Amino acid sequence: MKVVLLSEGAMVPKRVNEFAAGYDLFTPKDVLVNPGRNMILLDISVELDPQTEGEVRPCSGFSIKGMKGYSLNDPNTEKRFDADVIIGTVDEDYRGIVGVIIKSFEKEPFLIKHKEKIAQLVVKKYVGTPFEIVSELTTTDRGTKGFGQLEHQ
Repeated sequence: MKVVLLSEGAMVPKRVNEFAAGYDLFTPKDVLVNPGRNMILLDISVELDPQTEGEVRPCSGFSIKGMKGYSLNDPNTEKRFDADVIIGTVDEDYRGIVGVIIKSFEKEPFLIKHKEKIAQLVVKKYVGTPFEIVSELTTTDRGTKGFGQLEHQ
């Protein structure tokens, strides 16, 4: 895989160790996160290997503990904020700037400082098999049960 750093503050995605599935993604500068949906541009472009896609997704710790950041009223004390990364896809032919969508449930904006980990990129192989139009599908024990219905069998 290849990466282009588009600003002085941009950082190469990094795996914590050889067993980590995801590459950590970092802020290229101090970023203000407003209430609602935000697009945080990482100032990197990537070229993924053939037949792979990159899934931008939350870090597990942020999902349970909240996102690390700083209040505008107290920019020296780190705290956790109620904000989530919205999953996104980087297709193998995309060459634009990689971004992270963050939805903040906070009432006030908060700051994420330069070089903070905000998400991860998991690169996976995909199957590009086309759909075949059929009149019916094969039957399974599960059938049409979904959206939690299997838990109540």
